[in-house]
Amino acid sequence: MQTATCPSCGAPVGFRSTASLYAVCAFCRSTLLRHGDEIENLGRMADLLEDASPIQLGSEGRYRGVHFAVIGRIQLRHAAGLWNEWHILFDDGRTPGALPSGRTGWLSEAGGEYVVSALVPVAEEIPAFASLAPEMAVTLAGRSFTVTDLATAHCIAGEGELPFKVESGYDVNTADLRSEDRFVTLDYSETPPLVFVGYPAKFAELSLTNLRPTRDESGGVPVGGTVELKVRAFNCPHCASPLTLHSPAIESVGCESCGSIIGVENENIRLLARAAQTVHEVPTLPLGSRGKLAGIDWEIIGFLRRRTTVEGIDYDWSEYLLFNAGGEGFAWLVEDQGHWNFVRTLSEIPKAARGQLDFEFNGEKYRLFNTGQAEVTYVAGEFYWRVKVGERCLAEDYVCPPRMLSREVSDKEASWSQGEYLAADAVRQAFAPTLPLAKPLGVYANQPNPYGERHRGVCRLFWKFALVALVLQIAFAVVGAANTVLKHRFVFSPTQDEVSVRSPDFVLKGTARTLRVDHSTDIDNNWLSLTTTLVDKNTGKTWLGAQEIAHYRGVDDGESWSEGTQDDDIVFKDVPPGTYYLAVDYELGRDRRASVVDTVEVVRNAPGWSNYVLLMLFLAAFPLFTRWRNFAFETQRWNESSLAGDDDGDDGEDD
Repeated sequence: MQTATCPSCGAPVGFRSTASLYAVCAFCRSTLLRHGDEIENLGRMADLLEDASPIQLGSEGRYRGVHFAVIGRIQLRHAAGLWNEWHILFDDGRTPGALPSGRTGWLSEAGGEYVVSALVPVAEEIPAFASLAPEMAVTLAGRSFTVTDLATAHCIAGEGELPFKVESGYDVNTADLRSEDRFVTLDYSETPPLVFVGYPAKFAELSLTNLRPTRDESGGVPVGGTVELKVRAFNCPHCASPLTLHSPAIESVGCESCGSIIGVENENIRLLARAAQTVHEVPTLPLGSRGKLAGIDWEIIGFLRRRTTVEGIDYDWSEYLLFNAGGEGFAWLVEDQGHWNFVRTLSEIPKAARGQLDFEFNGEKYRLFNTGQAEVTYVAGEFYWRVKVGERCLAEDYVCPPRMLSREVSDKEASWSQGEYLAADAVRQAFAPTLPLAKPLGVYANQPNPYGERHRGVCRLFWKFALVALVLQIAFAVVGAANTVLKHRFVFSPTQDEVSVRSPDFVLKGTARTLRVDHSTDIDNNWLSLTTTLVDKNTGKTWLGAQEIAHYRGVDDGESWSEGTQDDDIVFKDVPPGTYYLAVDYELGRDRRASVVDTVEVVRNAPGWSNYVLLMLFLAAFPLFTRWRNFAFETQRWNESSLAGDDDGDDGEDD
C-alpha cells in the first residue's frame, strides 16, 4: 500500500491498488489525485447519503474462491432507490472466472441484489440509449442479452479509492442487460459507452466480513452479526399520523390513515399524492410484523393491492414488501384468495419471448398461466421506488408447481421474479397474525397437487401387486400340470330335432381342480344349443352345463361383417378320480341346413384366467381413481387460467 498525506487536513490516505488514481480523504472528504508520489487536492467531495448497506470500506469477502477487499465506493440514486458501486481489489491480481485480468473490479449493490463485474472492451458498436427498450435483444461479443432496465442515475458522491474522478450532481444514463448467467451494464457517461460485464452473487455466497458496525433501535452499543439500522420516525404531512422508515433505501411511504403517498429524499419528505386512495384496506398481516421465511428474518414494511381485469371481471390480490437489514434486502409475500407465495427477484432471467406458451428454466418446464395488465389500487407503508396508485405494467405468470415465474414489463423496466407456494399454516407460524387468515378458495396457479405424488405411489403399488399376481398365476399353471384327457369329434346332423351323443370313456387318476370342456365347431350362419353332462361311470354322479354357440357372417354394401363365435367352453370344478364320459344333447338351428362338426377336448387342471382378470380389474380401480382425482385437480387449476379456453387442463405428468 502506498500512503500519502492529505494536503487539506494532514490525515493519512492509502492507495492499495495501482489502478486507483483518486482517493477521498475519510476525514475531510477532500478528493485527491495521485501524480506518481505527489497528491493534488481537487476539492471537497459531497457527503454520502445514509443507506442500508451492510458493506463499508475495509469489508472483505470471497468470490469464486478468491479473496477481495472493498477499497472504494460510488453512490448513485435512480428510480428504484440508492445504488452502490463498491470498488474491490482481488488478492491474486485478477478477477476470477471469465472476467478479464485486472487487479480491481466492482461489486454492485441495489435492492439487495449483488453483482461482481469489471470493465471490458467491446468491439461492436453500442446502440444509443434512446434506441433501447425493455426486453430488446442486444448482441455483445457474440452473446445475446436482454434489456431489463433503463434509468438515469444521479451521482451522489464517492469515497475511498477510485480509478476515475467522481463528481457529485451529474446524471448518467445506464442500461442493464441480462442473459441467463451474465449481467451487463452500459454506462453512457462516456463516448463510446463503458461496458461492465458481471455475474450475480447472493449475499451469503460472498462470505463478507468486517461489515458495517450497527446500533440497536435505542441507539445503544453496536450490534454484531446482522445489520439493523435505526428506524426513523416522522409524521404524515397531510394528516399528521406517525410513520416510520426502516431503510434509507425507501423512496416513498403510503399513509394508512389518510391514503396519502409521501416521497422521501434523505432527510426531506414531501407529499406526492394527497388522499389518493378512496377505500381503506386493512392488511391481514399488519405492517411491522416480523417473521422468518426461508431461514431469513423479515419485517413487513409495505402493503400493496393490485388488480388485473379479464373480460370485464376484476381480480385483486395483496402484496407485502418484506425487508431484511442483514444484506438480504427486499422480498415479497403475495396473497391471492387465501393462497400465499414467497417471492424473490431473479438475477438470472429465463429465455422466453413475451406471450410464449412454455419454456424450460433451471431444468423445469414452466407453462403460461395468466397474462394481463396489473394495476396498483392501494398503497400503505414503505417502498423502494416512487409507487403510485394507478401504476400499471404488463404481467405474465408461468407455473411449474410449487414454483411460479412472473414477468413484469413497464416503459423503463423488465423484471422477473420467482415465487414458491406457501401453505397458510407456514405464514401463520412465521408471522403469528392476530386476524384469521382467509380460507383458500379453489385451486391456485402454482398450488402443489396433493394427489400427484399419491397417484404415482398408487401406480407403483399397482405394478408391484400386478407382477406378484402374474407370477402366482404362472406358478399355478405350472404346478397344476394341465393335460388333455379326452379329444373326440362329434358330427351334428340338421335332419334330427334333439339328439344325444356320447363320448368315449376317459380316466381321471386324481382329483381335478378344474375340468374344462372345450367345444370347437365349424358352425356358420346358424346356432347350436348344447347341454353337456359329465357322468361318473361307476357312481352315476353327474355335472351339468348348458351353452349356446352361434356364428353369422355376410357382406353389406361391399363391407364384410361377422358376429358371434364358433367356440365355447364350460368348466367343472373339484372332480374326483374315476372313469367318466360326456353325454351331449344338442339342438341345431334351421337357419342353414348343414351338418356341424364339433371337436370336444377335455383338459384337466387348465389354468383359469378369469380370477386373474377380475383381480387385475380390482387393482386397476385404485390408480384409475387417483388418476381421476389428480386430473380433476389440474382441470380446476387451469380453469382459473386466463388461457383456460386454449388449454385442455392436462396435468402433463407421466404415470
